[in-house]
Amino acid sequence: MKIRLFAMILSSSFFLIACNDDVKELEVIVPVPAPELEIKRDVNLREFSRGQKLYQKNCAVCHGKNGEGNPDWRKVDEDGKFPAPPLNGTGHTWHHSTKVLVDTIKNGTAKIGGNMPAWKDKLSNQEINDILTWVKALWPDEIYATWYNRFHQEK
Repeated sequence: MKIRLFAMILSSSFFLIACNDDVKELEVIVPVPAPELEIKRDVNLREFSRGQKLYQKNCAVCHGKNGEGNPDWRKVDEDGKFPAPPLNGTGHTWHHSTKVLVDTIKNGTAKIGGNMPAWKDKLSNQEINDILTWVKALWPDEIYATWYNRFHQEK
């Protein structure tokens, strides 16, 4: 099934944080619609279903039931850490390749100023893939198209 999607044109990178140790807030880059493209979303329904269940069991407590994240995710908390960001396309998840997302889930975010624990000893590679299948399905078409056009060579 083909879904009509939009791509975006960015002349700059997708990075959120400048190379600065004084970062107290993250900037969000919003996609800008560009010429229409057709991109096929190949969603494996079994992976999607398993991913939804695994997400609710392991991720929703921090990232929200529908991937909405913490409302103040762009600001450091009282511990100097960034709260859980949205995963539903309104945050920065789509700025990263699947490889980076898998690595983040496996190893957590402590090294980059976050609170996310490492899941490598709790979730299998297949379970992580299933969760990411569900998360990517949350992304609006424009967001998915932008991500796909940047990282599709991974698949």
